Amino acid sequence: IYFVKNMMKNNKTAFVTFFPISPDNMGSSAVINSRFNVWPHDKKIFQISHINKKKKKYLETVCIRKESPINKIASLPKLIFKVFKYLKNSKSKTLIIEGASWIFYSFLVLFAFKIILPSTKIIYISHSVEFEIRKKYSNLIIYSLTYFLEYLVFKNANTSTTVSKIEWRKIYRLYKIKTIIYPNGITIKEKKGKKLIKNKYIIYCGSYFYKPNKKAIDYLNNFLMPNLCKKFPKIKLVLTGGGYTKKYPWLINKNIVSKDKLYNLISFSSCMLVPLEFGSGTRIKIIESLMLGCIVLSSVKGIEGINLKKKNPPFIASSMNNQIKKLTYILNNNKKLKKFLNNNINYYNNLYSMNNITKKFLKILAK
Repeated sequence: IYFVKNMMKNNKTAFVTFFPISPDNMGSSAVINSRFNVWPHDKKIFQISHINKKKKKYLETVCIRKESPINKIASLPKLIFKVFKYLKNSKSKTLIIEGASWIFYSFLVLFAFKIILPSTKIIYISHSVEFEIRKKYSNLIIYSLTYFLEYLVFKNANTSTTVSKIEWRKIYRLYKIKTIIYPNGITIKEKKGKKLIKNKYIIYCGSYFYKPNKKAIDYLNNFLMPNLCKKFPKIKLVLTGGGYTKKYPWLINKNIVSKDKLYNLISFSSCMLVPLEFGSGTRIKIIESLMLGCIVLSSVKGIEGINLKKKNPPFIASSMNNQIKKLTYILNNNKKLKKFLNNNINYYNNLYSMNNITKKFLKILAK
Protein backbone atom coordinates (compact mmCIF):
# COMPACT_ATOMS: atom_id res chain seq x y z
CA ILE A 1 0.00 0.00 0.00
CA TYR A 2 1.38 3.38 -1.07
CA PHE A 3 0.23 5.00 2.18
CA VAL A 4 2.05 2.40 4.25
CA LYS A 5 5.30 2.61 2.28
CA ASN A 6 5.51 6.38 2.27
CA MET A 7 3.37 8.08 4.91
CA MET A 8 4.31 5.50 7.52
CA LYS A 9 7.94 4.96 6.56
CA ASN A 10 10.20 4.41 9.60
CA ASN A 11 7.16 4.00 11.77
CA LYS A 12 7.20 1.87 14.89
CA THR A 13 3.86 0.67 16.22
CA ALA A 14 3.37 -0.46 19.81
CA PHE A 15 0.30 -2.56 20.56
CA VAL A 16 -0.75 -2.32 24.21
CA THR A 17 -3.02 -4.87 25.92
CA PHE A 18 -3.94 -5.19 29.58
CA PHE A 19 -4.47 -8.96 29.54
CA PRO A 20 -2.61 -11.95 28.06
CA ILE A 21 -2.74 -12.26 24.29
CA SER A 22 -0.16 -15.03 24.41
CA PRO A 23 -1.26 -17.78 24.82
CA ASP A 24 -4.02 -17.01 22.33
CA ASN A 25 -7.04 -18.56 24.07
CA MET A 26 -9.74 -15.84 24.10
CA GLY A 27 -11.78 -14.10 21.42
CA SER A 28 -10.15 -10.73 22.12
CA SER A 29 -6.64 -12.18 22.04
CA ALA A 30 -7.42 -13.88 18.70
CA VAL A 31 -8.53 -10.54 17.23
CA ILE A 32 -5.47 -8.68 18.55
CA ASN A 33 -3.02 -11.32 17.32
CA SER A 34 -4.67 -11.33 13.91
CA ARG A 35 -4.52 -7.52 13.71
CA PHE A 36 -0.90 -7.49 14.82
CA ASN A 37 0.13 -10.13 12.27
CA VAL A 38 -1.24 -8.16 9.30
CA TRP A 39 -0.14 -4.70 10.51
CA PRO A 40 2.33 -3.57 7.84
CA HIS A 41 5.43 -2.15 9.54
CA ASP A 42 7.79 -2.42 12.55
CA LYS A 43 5.70 -3.46 15.52
CA LYS A 44 5.71 -4.98 18.97
CA ILE A 45 3.09 -6.09 21.50
CA PHE A 46 3.25 -5.04 25.15
CA GLN A 47 1.00 -7.06 27.45
CA ILE A 48 0.19 -7.30 31.15
CA SER A 49 -0.03 -10.95 32.08
CA HIS A 50 -0.31 -13.24 35.10
CA ILE A 51 0.78 -16.10 32.83
CA ASN A 52 4.58 -15.98 32.81
CA LYS A 53 5.70 -16.95 29.33
CA LYS A 54 9.12 -16.91 27.70
CA LYS A 55 10.08 -13.64 26.07
CA LYS A 56 9.47 -13.46 22.33
CA LYS A 57 11.02 -11.09 19.83
CA TYR A 58 7.67 -9.46 19.00
CA LEU A 59 6.29 -9.52 22.55
CA GLU A 60 7.15 -7.81 25.86
CA THR A 61 5.37 -8.88 29.02
CA VAL A 62 4.88 -7.07 32.30
CA CYS A 63 4.22 -9.92 34.70
CA ILE A 64 1.77 -9.71 37.58
CA ARG A 65 1.23 -12.38 40.23
CA LYS A 66 -2.55 -12.42 40.00
CA GLU A 67 -5.18 -11.03 37.65
CA SER A 68 -6.65 -8.05 39.54
CA PRO A 69 -7.30 -4.32 38.91
CA ILE A 70 -4.87 -3.27 41.67
CA ASN A 71 -2.04 -5.39 40.24
CA LYS A 72 -2.70 -4.05 36.75
CA ILE A 73 -2.71 -0.42 37.88
CA ALA A 74 0.53 -0.97 39.82
CA SER A 75 2.16 -2.46 36.70
CA LEU A 76 1.20 0.39 34.36
CA PRO A 77 4.30 2.59 35.01
CA LYS A 78 6.54 -0.32 34.00
CA LEU A 79 4.44 -0.97 30.91
CA ILE A 80 4.50 2.71 29.92
CA PHE A 81 8.29 2.84 30.35
CA LYS A 82 8.79 -0.22 28.13
CA VAL A 83 6.63 1.28 25.39
CA PHE A 84 8.41 4.64 25.75
CA LYS A 85 11.82 2.99 25.27
CA TYR A 86 10.58 1.20 22.16
CA LEU A 87 9.01 4.25 20.49
CA LYS A 88 11.18 7.17 21.57
CA ASN A 89 13.79 7.06 18.76
CA SER A 90 11.35 6.29 15.98
CA LYS A 91 10.78 9.00 13.39
CA SER A 92 7.06 8.23 13.33
CA LYS A 93 5.38 6.71 16.37
CA THR A 94 2.05 4.89 16.60
CA LEU A 95 0.50 3.57 19.78
CA ILE A 96 -2.46 1.19 19.44
CA ILE A 97 -4.39 0.75 22.69
CA GLU A 98 -6.57 -2.36 22.56
CA GLY A 99 -9.66 -1.59 24.60
CA ALA A 100 -10.75 -5.05 25.70
CA SER A 101 -10.23 -4.17 29.40
CA TRP A 102 -11.41 -1.57 31.86
CA ILE A 103 -11.18 1.90 30.31
CA PHE A 104 -9.18 3.24 33.29
CA TYR A 105 -6.03 1.44 32.04
CA SER A 106 -6.44 2.86 28.54
CA PHE A 107 -7.00 6.34 29.96
CA LEU A 108 -3.77 6.29 32.00
CA VAL A 109 -1.65 5.04 29.10
CA LEU A 110 -3.17 7.49 26.61
CA PHE A 111 -2.60 10.55 28.78
CA ALA A 112 0.88 9.43 29.82
CA PHE A 113 1.92 9.44 26.17
CA LYS A 114 0.20 12.76 25.53
CA ILE A 115 2.69 14.14 28.08
CA ILE A 116 5.92 12.16 27.58
CA LEU A 117 5.77 11.58 23.78
CA PRO A 118 3.23 14.09 22.42
CA SER A 119 4.17 13.34 18.79
CA THR A 120 2.83 9.80 19.16
CA LYS A 121 -0.21 9.00 17.05
CA ILE A 122 -2.64 7.18 19.36
CA ILE A 123 -5.26 4.78 18.00
CA TYR A 124 -7.85 3.53 20.47
CA ILE A 125 -9.37 0.23 19.33
CA SER A 126 -12.70 -0.16 21.07
CA HIS A 127 -13.83 -3.79 21.43
CA SER A 128 -17.12 -2.85 23.10
CA VAL A 129 -18.97 0.00 24.79
CA GLU A 130 -17.28 -0.17 28.18
CA PHE A 131 -19.84 2.03 29.94
CA GLU A 132 -22.64 -0.35 28.91
CA ILE A 133 -20.88 -3.31 30.55
CA ARG A 134 -20.00 -1.46 33.76
CA LYS A 135 -23.53 -0.07 34.11
CA LYS A 136 -24.88 -3.62 33.94
CA TYR A 137 -22.40 -5.28 36.32
CA SER A 138 -20.70 -2.61 38.48
CA ASN A 139 -21.65 -0.11 41.16
CA LEU A 140 -22.60 3.54 40.63
CA ILE A 141 -19.09 4.89 41.29
CA ILE A 142 -17.39 2.53 38.83
CA TYR A 143 -19.83 2.96 35.96
CA SER A 144 -19.99 6.75 36.43
CA LEU A 145 -16.18 6.92 36.36
CA THR A 146 -16.17 4.64 33.32
CA TYR A 147 -18.54 6.97 31.47
CA PHE A 148 -16.31 9.99 32.12
CA LEU A 149 -13.05 8.19 31.22
CA GLU A 150 -14.45 6.53 28.11
CA TYR A 151 -15.54 9.94 26.85
CA LEU A 152 -12.04 11.35 27.43
CA VAL A 153 -10.35 8.42 25.67
CA PHE A 154 -12.60 8.62 22.61
CA LYS A 155 -12.21 12.40 22.49
CA ASN A 156 -8.43 12.58 22.93
CA ALA A 157 -7.19 9.63 20.86
CA ASN A 158 -6.06 10.66 17.39
CA THR A 159 -8.24 7.89 15.98
CA SER A 160 -10.96 5.90 17.75
CA THR A 161 -12.73 2.86 16.37
CA THR A 162 -15.84 0.78 16.97
CA VAL A 163 -16.56 -2.75 15.76
CA SER A 164 -19.94 -2.25 14.06
CA LYS A 165 -22.60 0.28 13.02
CA ILE A 166 -24.51 -0.60 16.18
CA GLU A 167 -21.50 0.30 18.37
CA TRP A 168 -20.87 3.45 16.26
CA ARG A 169 -24.39 4.65 17.01
CA LYS A 170 -24.07 3.85 20.72
CA ILE A 171 -20.83 5.84 21.08
CA TYR A 172 -22.25 8.77 19.12
CA ARG A 173 -25.41 8.76 21.25
CA LEU A 174 -23.38 8.64 24.49
CA TYR A 175 -20.51 11.02 23.66
CA LYS A 176 -21.39 12.80 20.39
CA ILE A 177 -18.12 11.47 18.91
CA LYS A 178 -17.83 9.90 15.46
CA THR A 179 -15.59 6.85 15.23
CA ILE A 180 -14.16 4.77 12.40
CA ILE A 181 -15.74 1.34 12.06
CA TYR A 182 -13.00 -1.29 12.31
CA PRO A 183 -14.82 -4.64 12.57
CA ASN A 184 -13.54 -7.60 14.50
CA GLY A 185 -11.77 -10.00 12.18
CA ILE A 186 -9.69 -13.11 12.37
CA THR A 187 -7.03 -15.02 10.51
CA ILE A 188 -7.86 -18.70 10.41
CA LYS A 189 -5.29 -21.31 9.49
CA GLU A 190 -7.48 -24.36 9.85
CA LYS A 191 -5.90 -27.62 10.95
CA LYS A 192 -8.96 -29.79 11.37
CA GLY A 193 -7.18 -33.07 12.12
CA LYS A 194 -8.94 -36.02 13.71
CA LYS A 195 -12.08 -35.64 15.78
CA LEU A 196 -11.04 -35.18 19.43
CA ILE A 197 -14.39 -36.13 21.00
CA LYS A 198 -16.29 -39.23 19.88
CA ASN A 199 -19.67 -38.13 21.25
CA LYS A 200 -22.14 -35.94 19.44
CA TYR A 201 -21.90 -32.54 21.10
CA ILE A 202 -22.79 -28.86 21.08
CA ILE A 203 -20.18 -26.31 22.16
CA TYR A 204 -19.99 -23.06 24.10
CA CYS A 205 -16.74 -21.06 24.20
CA GLY A 206 -16.04 -18.43 26.86
CA SER A 207 -14.43 -17.83 30.22
CA TYR A 208 -16.71 -18.37 33.21
CA PHE A 209 -15.02 -15.38 34.89
CA TYR A 210 -16.70 -12.99 32.40
CA LYS A 211 -20.19 -12.28 33.77
CA PRO A 212 -22.19 -12.56 30.50
CA ASN A 213 -20.50 -15.95 29.91
CA LYS A 214 -21.20 -17.02 33.49
CA LYS A 215 -24.89 -16.35 33.07
CA ALA A 216 -24.98 -18.20 29.73
CA ILE A 217 -23.09 -21.25 31.07
CA ASP A 218 -25.31 -21.45 34.17
CA TYR A 219 -28.37 -21.29 31.93
CA LEU A 220 -27.07 -24.08 29.70
CA ASN A 221 -26.34 -26.43 32.58
CA ASN A 222 -29.27 -25.57 34.85
CA PHE A 223 -32.04 -25.31 32.27
CA LEU A 224 -31.35 -26.05 28.62
CA MET A 225 -29.24 -29.23 28.80
CA PRO A 226 -31.52 -31.10 31.26
CA ASN A 227 -34.42 -30.51 28.83
CA LEU A 228 -32.42 -31.26 25.68
CA CYS A 229 -31.14 -34.54 27.16
CA LYS A 230 -34.73 -35.76 27.47
CA LYS A 231 -34.86 -35.78 23.66
CA PHE A 232 -31.19 -36.64 23.02
CA PRO A 233 -29.88 -38.65 26.02
CA LYS A 234 -26.38 -39.05 24.57
CA ILE A 235 -25.80 -35.42 23.58
CA LYS A 236 -22.89 -33.62 25.31
CA LEU A 237 -22.11 -30.00 26.05
CA VAL A 238 -18.46 -29.04 25.53
CA LEU A 239 -17.15 -25.96 27.34
CA THR A 240 -13.90 -24.14 26.61
CA GLY A 241 -12.47 -21.00 28.20
CA GLY A 242 -11.85 -22.05 31.80
CA GLY A 243 -13.19 -21.09 35.20
CA TYR A 244 -16.04 -23.61 35.48
CA THR A 245 -15.74 -26.40 38.06
CA LYS A 246 -19.16 -28.04 38.36
CA LYS A 247 -19.78 -31.51 36.90
CA TYR A 248 -22.79 -32.92 35.05
CA PRO A 249 -23.33 -36.20 33.16
CA TRP A 250 -23.68 -34.30 29.86
CA LEU A 251 -20.72 -31.94 30.41
CA ILE A 252 -17.26 -32.23 28.85
CA ASN A 253 -15.19 -29.37 30.23
CA LYS A 254 -12.02 -28.79 28.16
CA ASN A 255 -11.08 -25.56 30.02
CA ILE A 256 -8.44 -23.50 28.14
CA VAL A 257 -7.30 -25.16 24.93
CA SER A 258 -4.84 -24.30 22.16
CA LYS A 259 -6.11 -22.58 19.03
CA ASP A 260 -5.72 -25.74 16.90
CA LYS A 261 -7.71 -27.80 19.41
CA LEU A 262 -10.36 -25.09 19.68
CA TYR A 263 -10.87 -25.02 15.92
CA ASN A 264 -11.04 -28.80 15.89
CA LEU A 265 -13.71 -28.79 18.62
CA ILE A 266 -15.74 -26.10 16.80
CA SER A 267 -15.44 -27.80 13.39
CA PHE A 268 -16.63 -31.20 14.61
CA SER A 269 -19.41 -29.88 16.88
CA SER A 270 -23.05 -30.28 15.91
CA CYS A 271 -23.66 -26.65 16.85
CA MET A 272 -22.09 -23.59 18.45
CA LEU A 273 -24.64 -22.38 21.01
CA VAL A 274 -24.58 -18.71 22.13
CA PRO A 275 -27.53 -17.92 24.47
CA LEU A 276 -26.20 -14.55 25.66
CA GLU A 277 -28.68 -12.15 27.26
CA PHE A 278 -26.21 -9.29 27.42
CA GLY A 279 -23.04 -8.31 25.66
CA SER A 280 -21.26 -5.53 23.83
CA GLY A 281 -19.18 -5.60 20.67
CA THR A 282 -19.29 -8.60 18.33
CA ARG A 283 -18.72 -12.21 19.34
CA ILE A 284 -15.53 -13.40 17.70
CA LYS A 285 -16.38 -17.04 18.46
CA ILE A 286 -19.45 -16.74 16.22
CA ILE A 287 -17.33 -15.20 13.46
CA GLU A 288 -14.76 -18.00 13.83
CA SER A 289 -17.52 -20.61 13.73
CA LEU A 290 -19.06 -19.20 10.55
CA MET A 291 -15.62 -19.10 8.92
CA LEU A 292 -15.12 -22.76 9.88
CA GLY A 293 -18.53 -23.83 8.51
CA CYS A 294 -20.00 -24.56 11.95
CA ILE A 295 -23.74 -24.29 12.59
CA VAL A 296 -24.56 -21.46 15.02
CA LEU A 297 -27.62 -21.04 17.22
CA SER A 298 -27.56 -17.67 18.94
CA SER A 299 -29.80 -15.33 20.86
CA VAL A 300 -30.63 -12.02 19.18
CA LYS A 301 -28.15 -10.30 21.51
CA GLY A 302 -25.39 -12.82 20.84
CA ILE A 303 -25.34 -12.32 17.09
CA GLU A 304 -25.74 -8.53 17.27
CA GLY A 305 -23.44 -6.59 14.93
CA ILE A 306 -22.52 -9.58 12.71
CA ASN A 307 -23.31 -9.27 8.99
CA LEU A 308 -25.05 -12.49 7.97
CA LYS A 309 -25.27 -13.76 4.40
CA LYS A 310 -28.61 -15.31 5.32
CA LYS A 311 -30.30 -16.78 8.37
CA ASN A 312 -31.26 -20.37 9.11
CA PRO A 313 -28.40 -21.17 9.41
CA PRO A 314 -27.17 -19.42 11.48
CA PHE A 315 -30.28 -19.79 13.61
CA ILE A 316 -31.55 -17.16 16.02
CA ALA A 317 -33.67 -17.98 19.07
CA SER A 318 -33.80 -16.40 22.51
CA SER A 319 -36.42 -18.41 24.44
CA MET A 320 -35.61 -21.92 25.71
CA ASN A 321 -38.60 -23.49 23.90
CA ASN A 322 -37.44 -22.05 20.58
CA GLN A 323 -33.84 -23.05 21.26
CA ILE A 324 -34.88 -26.66 22.01
CA LYS A 325 -37.04 -26.72 18.88
CA LYS A 326 -34.23 -25.42 16.65
CA LEU A 327 -31.60 -27.64 18.29
CA THR A 328 -33.84 -30.63 17.57
CA TYR A 329 -33.94 -29.63 13.91
CA ILE A 330 -30.19 -29.00 13.83
CA LEU A 331 -29.29 -32.32 15.44
CA ASN A 332 -31.64 -34.26 13.13
CA ASN A 333 -30.38 -32.51 9.97
CA ASN A 334 -26.74 -31.86 10.82
CA LYS A 335 -25.04 -33.14 7.66
CA LYS A 336 -27.43 -31.35 5.33
CA LEU A 337 -27.05 -28.06 7.20
CA LYS A 338 -23.24 -28.29 7.31
CA LYS A 339 -23.14 -28.95 3.56
CA PHE A 340 -25.23 -25.81 3.05
CA LEU A 341 -22.95 -23.79 5.35
CA ASN A 342 -19.81 -24.90 3.50
CA ASN A 343 -21.08 -22.93 0.50
CA ASN A 344 -21.01 -19.75 2.65
CA ILE A 345 -17.50 -20.15 4.07
CA ASN A 346 -15.89 -17.96 1.40
CA TYR A 347 -18.38 -15.17 2.11
CA TYR A 348 -17.46 -15.05 5.80
CA ASN A 349 -13.75 -15.55 5.15
CA ASN A 350 -13.70 -12.53 2.82
CA LEU A 351 -15.93 -10.39 5.04
CA TYR A 352 -14.09 -11.08 8.31
CA SER A 353 -10.56 -11.61 7.06
CA MET A 354 -8.39 -9.39 9.27
CA ASN A 355 -6.10 -8.76 6.31
CA ASN A 356 -8.99 -7.34 4.23
CA ILE A 357 -10.42 -5.37 7.16
CA THR A 358 -7.06 -3.79 8.05
CA LYS A 359 -6.33 -2.79 4.44
CA LYS A 360 -9.63 -0.91 4.35
CA PHE A 361 -8.89 0.72 7.71
CA LEU A 362 -5.45 1.91 6.55
CA LYS A 363 -6.98 3.41 3.40
CA ILE A 364 -9.42 5.38 5.57
CA LEU A 365 -6.52 6.66 7.70
CA ALA A 366 -4.70 7.74 4.55
CA LYS A 367 -7.51 10.05 3.42
